[in-house]
Amino acid sequence: MSIFRAYLERQQPPVVTVHLPAEDGGSTFFVTIPCHDEPDLITSLQSLADCDPPSSVVTVIVVVNSSDQAAPEILEHNQQTVTDTLKWWKGGQQPFYRLCLLQAASLPSKWAGVGWARKLAMDEAVSQLERLGESEGILVAFDADCTVSKNYFTAIEATFKNNPGFHFANLSFSHPVDDRNLTPRLREGIIRYELYLRYLRKAMEWIGYPHAIHTIGSSFAVRATSYIKQGGMNRRQAGEDFHFLHKMVLLGDYGLISDAMVYPAARISHRVPFGTGAALKRWEEGDQELYSVYSLRIFETLRPLFLDPGFFFSHDQEGWVEKITKFDSLLQDYLSSTGTLPRLLELKKNCSDVRTFSKRFYHLINAFWIIQYLNNCETKAGGKENLLAEALLLLKTLQPNTPGNLTVKEMLEEYRRMDGIQ
Repeated sequence: MSIFRAYLERQQPPVVTVHLPAEDGGSTFFVTIPCHDEPDLITSLQSLADCDPPSSVVTVIVVVNSSDQAAPEILEHNQQTVTDTLKWWKGGQQPFYRLCLLQAASLPSKWAGVGWARKLAMDEAVSQLERLGESEGILVAFDADCTVSKNYFTAIEATFKNNPGFHFANLSFSHPVDDRNLTPRLREGIIRYELYLRYLRKAMEWIGYPHAIHTIGSSFAVRATSYIKQGGMNRRQAGEDFHFLHKMVLLGDYGLISDAMVYPAARISHRVPFGTGAALKRWEEGDQELYSVYSLRIFETLRPLFLDPGFFFSHDQEGWVEKITKFDSLLQDYLSSTGTLPRLLELKKNCSDVRTFSKRFYHLINAFWIIQYLNNCETKAGGKENLLAEALLLLKTLQPNTPGNLTVKEMLEEYRRMDGIQ
């Protein structure tokens, strides 16, 4: 039995309507798109069609989805999306890729959401690989409100071909902050939102955490076998990308496709409680969320923990105590209250050498642990501070010659440059 078949037999997929079935022909490259109450899927499909085709056969899988408690207007919007997509596909010159259009119209509300829809699309790709007897494939996560650079497919294909050890790769992203159709308020919101994301990733990198990655649901690609090794996509209604990718980093090698771009839309959305659309919705309603961020001082309290993970393997508990008493009291309290130290001791007992311990250290002290620590500290004095002040402070820490009078957009441009985006 293939690993694809073994995985699929463990799943319990809901009944879906197939509007455009998968075509035979050996696709090994899949772009997967969850689509819920989206006003302009065609723009995203056309953007993909305008790309340079790769050498692989490509299938784009769209899952138009809604819950069994969806409002009538959402069901109507989804049906219009299906109608418009079929008309677009059948009414003109078809692109180089194949299109598989599925509809999951009555997902149980307990689980209905972007995570399950993304999972259905990715699992459909695995099913197609299994039916065709393929042993590997590339699954790309995308969203129905994004566009891409022309080299999107060729860059992804080249990255996995040239790096056979990569389990997954992130793609660079950039919100359209210069879009003239944006109101001044919305433009400021999207600039702050992306600055917030880039500050958090760069701060995690600065403290020494080795898996400081962006977790954008529209901007990653994964090998099918690696997808299966980590149990596939989760069914979370929001944050599915964060949870999935931070499980994927534990498999080993991964990379960043910096020469291809994904452009997520800068628009308000009510679909999920997290992400760009939700943050902008709250911003438009006057929420203060994008005015503050976890302070660099709080991040700095974590630096000694990541300075030398092997220390906890090579020293006894007496040495641990001596080291930990030098940590900030916030970190000392958190290590104690979460039972982290006993788990580190158990980890030490189960590791034969420092290299193994240091690798598994980050299975325990991972991104989930860090975010929980930051959340625990946010109500403490100095836990959260002004976003622009903290972003500038980190910039000046990393680049001492950074001017002190940058605008918010200029700061974002500096962070983009540090991430290899010109």
